[in-house]
Amino acid sequence: MPNTLPTTLPAPRSPSTSPSRTCLPALVPSCQEKGQAPGCDFFKETALQGIRTQPRHIVTFDLEEHFHASRFDSPMCRRHWSSFPSRIQENIEQILESLAHHSTKATFFALGWLAEQHPSIIRMVSAAGHEIACLGYGHELVAAQTPQGFRQDIHRAKGILEDITGHQVVGFRAPSLSITAHTPWALPIVAEEGFLYDSSVLPIVHDLAGIPGANRWIHRICWEERSLWEIPPSTLNVGGFRMVIGGGGYLRALNYPVLKSFLSRIEALDQPIVVYMRSWEIDTTQPRMRDTWLSEFRHYVNLNKTADRLHQLLADFQFGPIREVVLPIREQIRSTSVQAVPDSATGDRLIGPPQITIM
Repeated sequence: MPNTLPTTLPAPRSPSTSPSRTCLPALVPSCQEKGQAPGCDFFKETALQGIRTQPRHIVTFDLEEHFHASRFDSPMCRRHWSSFPSRIQENIEQILESLAHHSTKATFFALGWLAEQHPSIIRMVSAAGHEIACLGYGHELVAAQTPQGFRQDIHRAKGILEDITGHQVVGFRAPSLSITAHTPWALPIVAEEGFLYDSSVLPIVHDLAGIPGANRWIHRICWEERSLWEIPPSTLNVGGFRMVIGGGGYLRALNYPVLKSFLSRIEALDQPIVVYMRSWEIDTTQPRMRDTWLSEFRHYVNLNKTADRLHQLLADFQFGPIREVVLPIREQIRSTSVQAVPDSATGDRLIGPPQITIM
C-alpha cells in the first residue's frame, strides 16, 4: 500500500497567484530531428545535439537526509523523521567546500520537507551561487502517488523553495529518479507546474526507476503547447548492459580510473556528462539503518570514497549547474503563453494528448 505523508498536504496555490506560473518556451521553429523516443511513445522530442552552446558538464546533488533513502522507507520511519538527528548541515558544508575549492557551481535538488526544517541551509546553498531545484516535498516514489497527489507534492515543494530563496525554481527531479514507463502522466504535470526541465528519467532496467530504451542524452520533450527539457544522468552500455555511471552505487563502486574512462567516452561524443550525488553519500559516520542485505549494500558501499571521488571528478572535468547548460539555450527560443486543458473527469489541469511522430 502506498505510504502517505505524516501531514496533510495543503490545497494547491491558485495558478493566478503562484509565482511559478510562468510561460514555458515554444518549440524551436527550425527543429529538424523530431521523433518518437524508444520506450517513451507518449511524447515527441527534439535532440539537444547541435543546439548546445558549450561542451560543459553538469554536476547535481540531491539535498536529503540519510533517513529519506527510498530503500529504507516505511510508514514508521516517516513518523519519526522529525525526531531523527539531522546530519545535513555538515554534509552540505563539506560539499560546498569541495565545490568552492574547484571554483565549480552545481545544481542542488532540495526536498521540500527538508527545506521547511532547515531553510538556512537552502539560503546558504543559494547564496553561494548554486542553483536550487526541486526534489518534491515528501520523498515518495512517483508510482506510489496519484496524479493529483503528485501535483500537490511538487507544487507545495516548489512554493517553499521559491519563498525561501526568492528565486524561480525551474528544475525538478523525482525522488530516486522514480519516473517510469508506468507513470506517463508525471512529466506533463511537471511541465504544467512551471518547471523548465526534469532530471528523473533513466534509460535503464531498475527496480525503483528507469524507462528502458529512453533517450539517454539531454533532449526536449514536446507536447502540443508545452515542452520540457529532460536531463538524464549519464549512462553507458558496458558489455550489453546499460549502467548508470553518472551517479548512484556505480559512481562509488567503480575504481576511479575505470569511471574516468567511461565518462571520457561520453565526453568524446561531444555530449555533456551528467553526474548526480546524494548529500548523505558524503557522510561516512551516518547511523546504520537495517533492511535487506542488498539494500544495505547499495546504500553503504564505498561511502568512504565519495569525498575523494568528488574531488577527482571536479578536478578532471569542467562542471556547472543545469541552468547554465539549459537556460542559455532557452534564451534562443521565443516564449509563448499556454493554456491548460481541464480534465472533465478529475478536474485536473492537463496538457492534452501529446503529438506522436512516427519515424
